[in-house]
Amino acid sequence: FSDQSNPATRFMPYVVFAAGLVLSAVFNRSRLFFVLLLLVLADGWLGAVPSGSPIGRTVFNAIALLLPLSLLGFSFARDSGVVSPAGRKRLVAVAAEVLAVVLLSMPWAARAAALLDAGIVPRHFTDWSRLPQLALLAFVLAASVLTARLVRRYDVVQSSLLWALAAAFCALRAGGTNHLASVYFASAGLMLIVAVLEVSYNMAYLDELTQLPGRRAFNQALLKLGDLYTIAMVDVDYFKKFNDSYGHESGDQALRMVASKLARIAGGGRAYRYGGEEFAVLFPGKPAEEAYMYLDRMRRHIEQSTFMVRGLDRRKNGRRRTVRGAKKQTHVTVSIGVCACNGERIAPEEILRTADQALYKAKQKGRNCTVAARSAKSVSSVRDMDFGMKVVSVE
Repeated sequence: FSDQSNPATRFMPYVVFAAGLVLSAVFNRSRLFFVLLLLVLADGWLGAVPSGSPIGRTVFNAIALLLPLSLLGFSFARDSGVVSPAGRKRLVAVAAEVLAVVLLSMPWAARAAALLDAGIVPRHFTDWSRLPQLALLAFVLAASVLTARLVRRYDVVQSSLLWALAAAFCALRAGGTNHLASVYFASAGLMLIVAVLEVSYNMAYLDELTQLPGRRAFNQALLKLGDLYTIAMVDVDYFKKFNDSYGHESGDQALRMVASKLARIAGGGRAYRYGGEEFAVLFPGKPAEEAYMYLDRMRRHIEQSTFMVRGLDRRKNGRRRTVRGAKKQTHVTVSIGVCACNGERIAPEEILRTADQALYKAKQKGRNCTVAARSAKSVSSVRDMDFGMKVVSVE
């Protein structure tokens, strides 16, 4: 990395920053766009000023203080368009930081610039960092807050900001002006690019409400199935009535609860948000009797789980209002339709259609039950099989 005569190594940081800025702008990841912009400015500015001069030292101290605080600030922001009103405000904030560094570099601001290098504790405790103590404190603060937020709830962007913070620290510890520092800054840019791609992938393949894989991921999974598999369709019972009684926010909570249970289904099953209040579960390599056991056990588990409705809706004078703090315990149940492919040459879409018809049969039987359907056309009557599940023939 330290070979500056290698053109690929010398221009690699600029390629990374350019790619990152374009990708984050195209995918509307404004937080990552402006963090990348800050890294570009920091790398370019530190490389342009003489490191041994008073101005160079002031610029270094100011960037070392402002960069971690900026990354911390962007971790609390929300993504919006780069050229949106919120994006323009963030651009103004970045411009204000640039102006602050310029003003601190002026001769008449020498006293204020000296405060950036003020000591808080004996310097031998922090000499290892090669950073001013105020800047080191800012890095520790930013790293602590980002780590705490990740422990509480993992987020791709928060994780990338923490790794970018670590790479920026290494760049500044390396002096900020040599080629190695540029490589560290570029490494931070690469981490942010990975975050842009991962977030974009999650938007395409993960359901935002339940965090389960979505319909597109389900369709792709169907293409990878072998000759033996089971498909189950799961539907939340009386969901429209639930929404009408408790409100859409409580309905969303119910969907998240059901999704969290299905995500932990045993037996190698994989749950997907199919659409609305409907979910799909795939069991690759599992016959119907095995999948049924796990599915019906999950159905009973969901039925027995207590669901707390918060903020109950009440009607007054024909208008709906939410009662703050009101709570009620209720239960959510699901109906399940199951169909398996046991080596027959039947398209997965046909198995899926049959599982959906079995789900319709489960609803006809009173809901809160699991019904399995045979796809074989030779089956012409409803009968109980030896593994104890309800079987319906679908012609």
